[in-house]
Amino acid sequence: MRVRRENAARGRKLRATSMVIAAFSALPAFAEPGADQATNRDGRNGDVATLPAMTVTARKSEEAPLDVPQSVTVIDSDSLGAAPLDPQAAIVQGSANVVWNTWSGAQGFFAVRGISSLGAPVNNADGTVAFNIDGVPTSMLGLSSPTLDVRQVEVLRGPQGTLWGSNALGGAINVTTNRPDGERDFHVKTEVGSHGYRLGEAVMGGNLIPDALDGRLAVQVANSNGDINSLATDRLGQRDVRGARGGLRWHDGTNSVSVTGFYAKDRGNAPFFLLKDSSGFPVSGTMTMPTQDTQRGGTIVKIEHAFDSATLTSITSFQQNRVSNYVDATDSLVYAEAGIPAAFLTSTPGFTDDKENLYYQEIRLNSLAGGPVRWVAGGSASYSDAERHWGNGLQQNPTWHDTRLKTRSFAMFGDATIPFGNQWSLSLGGRLNNDAIDMDVRNIQRFPGASGHSDTSQTYLTGRMSLAYTWSPVLMSYASVSRGHAMRIYSLYGTAANGALADPYPAATGITYEFGTKVDLFDKRLQLDGGVFLNEIKNGVLTYLDPASATFRTSYQDYRTTGFELQARALVVRGLTLSGSVGYTHAELRDDSFATSRVPNIPSWTATASLQYAFPAQAFALPGSFSIAADYRYVSSRVADVDRSFSMAPYSIANAALSWQSPGGALQVSLFARNLTDKRYYTYGSSLNAIPIVTVGQGRVLGAGATIRF
Repeated sequence: MRVRRENAARGRKLRATSMVIAAFSALPAFAEPGADQATNRDGRNGDVATLPAMTVTARKSEEAPLDVPQSVTVIDSDSLGAAPLDPQAAIVQGSANVVWNTWSGAQGFFAVRGISSLGAPVNNADGTVAFNIDGVPTSMLGLSSPTLDVRQVEVLRGPQGTLWGSNALGGAINVTTNRPDGERDFHVKTEVGSHGYRLGEAVMGGNLIPDALDGRLAVQVANSNGDINSLATDRLGQRDVRGARGGLRWHDGTNSVSVTGFYAKDRGNAPFFLLKDSSGFPVSGTMTMPTQDTQRGGTIVKIEHAFDSATLTSITSFQQNRVSNYVDATDSLVYAEAGIPAAFLTSTPGFTDDKENLYYQEIRLNSLAGGPVRWVAGGSASYSDAERHWGNGLQQNPTWHDTRLKTRSFAMFGDATIPFGNQWSLSLGGRLNNDAIDMDVRNIQRFPGASGHSDTSQTYLTGRMSLAYTWSPVLMSYASVSRGHAMRIYSLYGTAANGALADPYPAATGITYEFGTKVDLFDKRLQLDGGVFLNEIKNGVLTYLDPASATFRTSYQDYRTTGFELQARALVVRGLTLSGSVGYTHAELRDDSFATSRVPNIPSWTATASLQYAFPAQAFALPGSFSIAADYRYVSSRVADVDRSFSMAPYSIANAALSWQSPGGALQVSLFARNLTDKRYYTYGSSLNAIPIVTVGQGRVLGAGATIRF
């Protein structure tokens, strides 16, 4: 097999990556403790440069990563800028054991530690990784949209249902945007690059009324001409993105009220799939121009009140997601592989229109920072009203189906960390959740037997317990056990038979065991953390192609994942920061009825490395300073489906940028290369009647940019 032929190359890459990660542990030997001033990217510890301080909100309060007994990766805004049209790819670019599977432009899902939607999601709630923006959960319809004005992203590994709700079996990804905080920030940014890439961004933020009202507004426009050739249509992979986010924050020292609104529109024409390894790849044989149109909008109201012994927080939100897909399932290259000449083919377009209204309310109490016991307790309510209209898109003999899915969830949650002895702490958390789901379907002919209704409800408990031992103020080890629980799943492509709908698939559940250690060394110039894990998942929903009937089927399967992560971040000398990670996941199905036990689209190995270096421009007789940024990601091979039709080759992605900044930072100009080697890697793979089909990631983009601050 191809995977066997590439084992040697994979081994060389893994050895090289291991050497990079191992080298990080020796970096402090080259540090310069006598340096007398840090760059603006360094932290400070007296007159000694340190790594920039980080805070995370994994437990719904701000904490240092060293104090959180779970695996966390923080992605800053600069790293996200390496893929402004695909921030999900930027998230996984710096995260070990995290995968972003995407196809047909507007559809995709995350996998963490091998826990994923097996094959493909069957509805908007069929996810295993929660995705939250400013503390508000969104559905899978909102995953593929570009983000705007983001401060940082936290990747939380392991079940997160205790605090972040259902469908967080594998973990959670928390996006934090730049909120109105009163700090002055007026800047414009523009980028131009190959394949018609253009980006324009403007931000205005600051204090509007002294000690009372702050405001912030960000606007973004971007587009790309695409880089996928097509035999019968214009070039594919085009993008046209428009977005805005704005907010106001009123505060009086005890209370604060923030109101934020956002809107984004993303239009593209990604192909439904491509023939793997076709001549001239990537090239499409679609007979009809595909389109994907995504619109997201909403508002968030956050109210905070500071009591003497706790902080009260209320979050109220509304969001609407609309996604329209028009694709052609007939690809001349794929059918030619099956021996069918193009002259015998006709276009068979299909459409899917999704609309979803999401309402969310959360109220919680948090302990004050620095107290003897850290705790949070609260409740939440959410309501989702989702509609899907889908059919064949033909003018003659059309077939349409309407599906409506309503979901109501209520929850009470709590989490606390209690110190005991001199160095021990016990963390306990639990969540009581109730879900009620209603499903209705009908078809265009409105035959009574072709329409139907079904509903289900379920109450369940999730929780987490961890025991941590603090060896010293800079060294902590922990062991934890967590229970996760997802919602029951109806298929949005479901149809009724004799007026009845099939029962929903049972809810997936999981138990996770984790052991890890975190350490902060050499006066905060080196941070290391690592962990091992075991996940036991029951009733994961699996979508696969049945070769006997040549139809897609869905079942539920138990599976297990085991592995580890290692992460490192080091300040080598003042201005030079290196970071890296390596992750291993072994994910296997427990049912031996399939050709392979490996979970589809999950790599065994992932590795990342990044470099950031800032230095004065005096050596080049220039004012200001230069900065160099580079990052690298390696992903090992993956099987495409449970029938092991084919394996997707390992790949590496590298990005690089060189910038000059004027004294004071008023002007910055840069050159960048994204996907430096132009690797056309696969973002998803499957099989169509034993013919391998894939989707492909963005090719190389070379360009330049400038940022002006006022």
